[in-house]
Amino acid sequence: MTTKKSVRTLVVLALIAGVGFAPSANAATKPTLAQKLQLQYIVEEEKLARDVYAYLATNTTTQKFSNITRSEQTHMDQIAAVLKTYNFFNPTLTRAPGVFRDAKLQALYNDLIAKGSVDYVSAMGVGVAIEELDISDLAKMLKSSMPADMKLALDNLMRGSVNHLAAFKR
Repeated sequence: MTTKKSVRTLVVLALIAGVGFAPSANAATKPTLAQKLQLQYIVEEEKLARDVYAYLATNTTTQKFSNITRSEQTHMDQIAAVLKTYNFFNPTLTRAPGVFRDAKLQALYNDLIAKGSVDYVSAMGVGVAIEELDISDLAKMLKSSMPADMKLALDNLMRGSVNHLAAFKR
């Protein structure tokens, strides 16, 4: 296991241990059906970001895309842990890169790959667009009451997206 992978694994495990991702730790509050669907969408949206950035990493001269690709995988892992806690289906587990269950995300992926492939400036614009979408969707979701583990994971994603947005705007 590589050092970066080990560190990422340790961070995810520490998060899980720190907030108690066991259902009993959140027994008083369970996600609603709407939140379940939102979590499933969010994990696919993080996959979209990861897959687009991985594609663009091979077509640009900047390290930003490969660095942020790894971060997006961590985001997916965090949401996957919450989905698993509540025995919710994770739509990303059996999907190849660039393949999505949600038709809107599939169309968005195809569009972003085409736009991001034009040149460096276009690729950075795609990064900005993805992070702005993530921030908007996360902000909407964070307005409702939810289990502590779910809130922690979404707060972590929000911080990451804000940082990624800043990196793409530099």
